[in-house]
Amino acid sequence: MRRVVPLALAALAAGAAPALAQGPVTALPPPRPPAIVEVAPGIGYQRQVQGNGQVVHVVRAAPSPRIGLSPALAAGTPVQRGPLTGAVASRLDQGAVAGMNGDFFSYDTHSPSGVLLMNGDLVHEPEASRPALLIPPPTGPIASAALVLQGRFQAIDPTGVRRFAIRAFSGINRPALRGSETILYTPAFGAATPRAGSVYEVAVRLDQPGPLTPNLPRTGTVVAADSGGGMPLTGGNVVLAGIGSAGPALVSEFPVGQQVALTPGLLGLPPGALNAIGGGPALVSGGGPAGRPSIGYTSSQLDARTSRSAVGQTAQGTLMLVTAEGPSQGSPGLTVAEQASLMASLGSSTAFAMDAGGSAQLAIGAQPVIPWTAPRSLSDVVLLSYQGVTLTPLPFRLSANGDHVDDSATEVVRSPTPGAATVTIARRTGRPTKRLWQGPLGPGAAKVNVDPKRLRLADGVYVVVARLTSDDGSGETEQRRRVIFDRTLGALTASSTTAGAGRRARGRLAVGFRLLRPARVTVQVLSSSGSSIATLARNRAFRQGRQRVTWNRKRGRALVSGGVQVTVEAHSRFGTTGLQRSVTLAPPKRRP
Repeated sequence: MRRVVPLALAALAAGAAPALAQGPVTALPPPRPPAIVEVAPGIGYQRQVQGNGQVVHVVRAAPSPRIGLSPALAAGTPVQRGPLTGAVASRLDQGAVAGMNGDFFSYDTHSPSGVLLMNGDLVHEPEASRPALLIPPPTGPIASAALVLQGRFQAIDPTGVRRFAIRAFSGINRPALRGSETILYTPAFGAATPRAGSVYEVAVRLDQPGPLTPNLPRTGTVVAADSGGGMPLTGGNVVLAGIGSAGPALVSEFPVGQQVALTPGLLGLPPGALNAIGGGPALVSGGGPAGRPSIGYTSSQLDARTSRSAVGQTAQGTLMLVTAEGPSQGSPGLTVAEQASLMASLGSSTAFAMDAGGSAQLAIGAQPVIPWTAPRSLSDVVLLSYQGVTLTPLPFRLSANGDHVDDSATEVVRSPTPGAATVTIARRTGRPTKRLWQGPLGPGAAKVNVDPKRLRLADGVYVVVARLTSDDGSGETEQRRRVIFDRTLGALTASSTTAGAGRRARGRLAVGFRLLRPARVTVQVLSSSGSSIATLARNRAFRQGRQRVTWNRKRGRALVSGGVQVTVEAHSRFGTTGLQRSVTLAPPKRRP
């Protein structure tokens, strides 16, 4: 009986050197990816490349009572910074599906530069020279406005005999910026006020605990006084901190037991507005560019070609989160004037800029889409949310052929609201339908396994559907995800040999794969940059079974060595499926 020597053993017996390294086998991306990727029902993401090479990322959200925009703190406090992806990830169970960088911020204090109003809670005061983005409830129009803090507090005489002077506080939840000022701290700042040498503080227990609502007068009683900072910020309490010369007068006029009236005035805020965030400038108003701002921004902030983010809205109510890449990503970048033109060209009736440069970021779910080497941490962010059931995307294809590449997938079904959920799978035509998962859901997520082999489903096009009937009676929501089951191509291998030395060196690359059914196959060797080095087969007809093609590793007279990418694409009645593997080809030996 003839003994068959495996290729690797034969190579060693001939004195040849094997490949230095092989990477894992992965699936090739679809040859024609969808232009718009569904993020959630009514919300889509698109990557656009303009004529000059400028790359722009756009998230569009149709007007819906289930879709909303809101500001948030990236690290949970206005004096720390955190990653955009972390801010989105921590709020997935609350409905967050995408996020963008927010306001400018201080590198020294990490505080946002402008206003931060979150669901009626005033967390940070506005920057008077810059406008703010006003975010309405779902389906309402966004707007920009100039806001000014008018913080007032006053001691109260219960008898009404004595009238005290009205005092002002100039900051909210931030470190001191002036030698003498008064700052108001709320539980949104953190567990305690910052420690400082020249500061006196009084804690006020509010008669009606709750968020610091702009323009709503509050009353309370001084319950503690101290110096040096570090006063606890418990629920129902706020702290007035006097910096420098403002400190002694504060504790003198507001002793323990003193009743206090306090008003966080915010001039320019429309009645009922609950969410606002600083940034700017305004880019588009009434469908046309808003014009260059005269104050509030430096020329470098306006005229530098860099990466930029903006929030826009069409006349029909569609919200847009738009981030343009900059020179760090290989794009030309935009000035503010060009950013305004871009937003108008995308259909914005109103648009407002966010921070730019290294801060310009966009995330879909918890995944960043702007390719920064080291994404900058942010002070605050803008979140897009969907109040309904969602399914994470499936791979474009699943191939349950046992080669451990996309044999199965785990989806995550999630809902911010409680309800009864089911996840089913069916052919695109609707039959047969099989249940993948069922149970109570929300707020939170469940994992759902999609395994064609276990489900005993033939190759074809399928649709996975998640449905949730809300417990609160708000109705049913659903999301659909398309997937192709295709076992045509599997078990990609690649092995190389090198023999001889110098100009007489020779080598071979053997590529193996398995076909479940006849197909037309293209096999290529690509460089690390994606350019073609060699085509081993082009649309060649192969029969079912194990296949093998070889290459002499020559490009002209030179023996190719170093890192290459081996790709195999198979074309069948189910479309095109592909596998890829990185291989490091050994160089020829040097002559002794």
